[in-house]
Amino acid sequence: EIATKVQLFLVDDFEWRPPMDMGMSYGPAEDGPPPVIIALAKEAVPEQESERSNTTKSLAVFSTLTTLFTTFAYAVSSFALNPSFFDAAVKNNDTTLLSWCLPLFFGVLAVSALHEVMHIVAAKKYGVTLGNPVPLPSLQVGSFGNITPLRSFPSCRSALFDIAISGPGLTMLASLAMIVLGLRLTMTAQSFTYFPVVPAAVMKSSFLIGSIASIVFPKVMLAPLAQPIPVHGLFLVGLAGLVSSSVNLLPIGRLDGGRASMAAYGRRSASLISLLSLLVLAFYSFSGVSGVIIFWGALVVLTQQRLAEIPARNEVTGINGIRVSIYNTLLILSLLTLAPFPGGVS
Repeated sequence: EIATKVQLFLVDDFEWRPPMDMGMSYGPAEDGPPPVIIALAKEAVPEQESERSNTTKSLAVFSTLTTLFTTFAYAVSSFALNPSFFDAAVKNNDTTLLSWCLPLFFGVLAVSALHEVMHIVAAKKYGVTLGNPVPLPSLQVGSFGNITPLRSFPSCRSALFDIAISGPGLTMLASLAMIVLGLRLTMTAQSFTYFPVVPAAVMKSSFLIGSIASIVFPKVMLAPLAQPIPVHGLFLVGLAGLVSSSVNLLPIGRLDGGRASMAAYGRRSASLISLLSLLVLAFYSFSGVSGVIIFWGALVVLTQQRLAEIPARNEVTGINGIRVSIYNTLLILSLLTLAPFPGGVS
């Protein structure tokens, strides 16, 4: 009967401090904090959807509508340098050509939806309840993905890791495939009439994308930064998905990367990593090196994603080495994505 009234959590003792005299033996605890058991009432649960204030719900609706607008703006701006599109839209006031932008618009939304579907699948596997996703707008790539809160406690760090990494992990791989395929389709195209046209600087806005383009489509990397270049829309969908996955994989607070970091390294280490990441984010924001980082840093602060995630029921048992390697690999790919290619600006 007690099990129906109480829920138990196995966590590290956060009041533990390392022994002052490291020359003395203190048993197993000298390698880290000892585990403790915390008992909470069954009624103690994370914030539920029904408990959200009207202001919070209104902000979520506003963020959703803004994301739809910025995503469509991203699609339209990708065609702004297309001569046929520009002449029809600006000189002749022909808005029917806006239909050219729809595949790119829906493509970016589809990538974001894939991200969320993978979260839902992983959460269902472990019996974890997720809150309603709230889309985040981006001035650079249309959408930064979604905020997806946890509405119940994960059973263990492995469950938290799989839920966190499933979305950005698969989306990043799918986006890389679209980038490569988009470049290949651009190379083999017979006509560029219906293609988006972007400055060559886009290819050099990311070290990872620039490196891929150098291998798949090397001629494009020789063009001046301001040179307009036609490119298949699939490349730009992949670009948006890769950037949104990369910023979400940063090891900060309640971001997917923050959850994965906590699962991989424990809450103490993850808190320090999150703090250091926030300081680096602030440095890049104030230095003006990256427009993506500036905007993302502001959203992380405003949406309180910098805060620590809710606990798992078992935070003592770590994850296996394969999961840690997966996260480290994805984190390296995300950092390479956000870093500019030599001679470019992110």
